Amino acid sequence: MALVPLYYLIQLVSLRDKVILSNHGSLDVQGTLPKAVDTHLAIEYLRVLCLLSCFTIAGYSDYSRLIVRDKIWILWSLPAIFLLILDFLIIQLSIWNILMVFSLISLALPTVFQTPTFDKSNLINFQNLPFLFIYILGTLGFIGGLFNYVGVDYYSLVFGDENLNATIWWTLLFASLTIIIFIYAYKIGLIQGGADIKALIWVTILTPSWYFIPKPYIYYNSSIIDYEDIIFQLPPSFVLFLWAGGIFIFTPPIFLTKNIIKGNIKKISDLKIAWHAIKIPLSEIEGNKLWILSDVIIDKSGDVLHTTNLFASQKITHNDDISKQIEYLQEKGLKSAWVTRKHPFVTYLFIAIIPMFIFGDPVVFMINLL
Repeated sequence: MALVPLYYLIQLVSLRDKVILSNHGSLDVQGTLPKAVDTHLAIEYLRVLCLLSCFTIAGYSDYSRLIVRDKIWILWSLPAIFLLILDFLIIQLSIWNILMVFSLISLALPTVFQTPTFDKSNLINFQNLPFLFIYILGTLGFIGGLFNYVGVDYYSLVFGDENLNATIWWTLLFASLTIIIFIYAYKIGLIQGGADIKALIWVTILTPSWYFIPKPYIYYNSSIIDYEDIIFQLPPSFVLFLWAGGIFIFTPPIFLTKNIIKGNIKKISDLKIAWHAIKIPLSEIEGNKLWILSDVIIDKSGDVLHTTNLFASQKITHNDDISKQIEYLQEKGLKSAWVTRKHPFVTYLFIAIIPMFIFGDPVVFMINLL
């Protein structure tokens, strides 16, 4: 929850289609013609097609095998990057904005590739050159933008009245921060699946803000929300995450009730996982479609000090697969363990596309209903 105010700040300086599109003619960025607006709108729908196509494949893979190969995100990053750069070229943005795209790419690279180390011995390594090239381009875009777009009127920036080049550069800067937040959320266990975080990062690259995709249906066909009155929106990737996570709103009460009935909650520490896991005998744990959240603390002599319940699964040196982890816990004297099933969250992200394009940001929607 502490991340939500930060996301408000992010979207405060992100783009809003109604303002940017209306300013295309007046700003006349490097001679941009009205026809560029029509082409930009066409690219918006190409992004939607790209989003649906990628998540159809990734969602099915996650649902059927509970795994999404990195090659899917690598392959679909190509059209995402191409559409972004093509869009910038058509509306004739500055070179700093085009180079800034590579800052997003450089942040996403470590999630699907092994991060290269650059030292004197392998600095000119052929395999490292593409990474080095991307890092240099992203850095140039960042530094160039600092020199050209930092001294803006931030009030105008928030309300979309600033120069288009400056507005888009700031949007990409905060899109980079969005990627960093997603990576950090994965590292602390807030988002558990590796494929989930890669999917959200990919969406951030595909559509850094709402300017890059069509407005949600409700803004055209409802009196509930007046689009002119919206000051901020959460980034599309975070909105998609909220809609996908909405299905879990009803999950905690079910888990808690089930654990209370079975008498699994015996101490206060059990409550931290009783809302999303269930305790079952080790002998009854089958398959690999779950995580074991129980572990033991060992002293220096190898004796068991006490057991502990993990909020999120962790990679343990003895846990090559779930059968070995079960065997390990049995050897340490445990009879049962807390487990939580693996959910195909990328599939939920695919389903969440529907409410995202109908209702948009649920936070804005709920605020307008109050």
